[in-house]
Amino acid sequence: MLVTAVLIAILGLAMGMLLNILVVRIPREKHMGGWPRCTRCGKPLEFWQALPLVGWLAQRGRARCCGKRLHWVHPLVDALSMLSLVVFYLHYDLSARFFFLAFVAAVLLLTAAIDWLHRSIYTLFILVPALLAVVVSAWVPGLGVVNSVVGALFAGFAFVLLFMLARILFPGKAAPFGLGDVYLAIFIGATVGIVNLMPALFYGILAAGIYSAGIILMRRAGRPNMPEYIAYGSFLCLGTLAFLMVQAMI
Repeated sequence: MLVTAVLIAILGLAMGMLLNILVVRIPREKHMGGWPRCTRCGKPLEFWQALPLVGWLAQRGRARCCGKRLHWVHPLVDALSMLSLVVFYLHYDLSARFFFLAFVAAVLLLTAAIDWLHRSIYTLFILVPALLAVVVSAWVPGLGVVNSVVGALFAGFAFVLLFMLARILFPGKAAPFGLGDVYLAIFIGATVGIVNLMPALFYGILAAGIYSAGIILMRRAGRPNMPEYIAYGSFLCLGTLAFLMVQAMI
């Protein structure tokens, strides 16, 4: 099992590397092929620089080619990809549930990183996976089609109401809650089901609330440059991933 766990960890790092490539290229609408480039200056990376997690640590968070600071989001994606896959493997082995959760983790991490960096959730990359989750839910132990469909519908309906409320409370402004968050809720509902929907969402809502409270306190302490809005979708994604890992360990 130890050897397999190490291989799963390497697979998780490889998944993180692929996700980071997508995080960089999807918002910029670049061709998906080609060797990875520096996210700051665009120069092709050397082999060791492109290594997931190791490359960032070896450069001490600064690009060797241009000296600019590299964003911490990318090594976090690598680390969480590796950690989540190892946790899922240790508790589910190489079962259908493991592969399903690996797919869910990839979608959540991709969405969280893009939303944090660009404040955007891409419909194609969230609703298509939601549909796939419903289709394969029949073969996932503990989920099932009915549980998945009801979870998606309930989450979507609840978040549509929140979206409409945000539009009413913030007329003429960029609402802190968008349609992308509605689509994300549908995906989360489809992957955890109605049974686990509330605890899965609670993790993200709690984290977002704590972060928002911290911003308010910092502003009152004389830090007016704090962000006005938060990437709510990122917290929902990471909260759901945390719930899935905790659920696997208990």
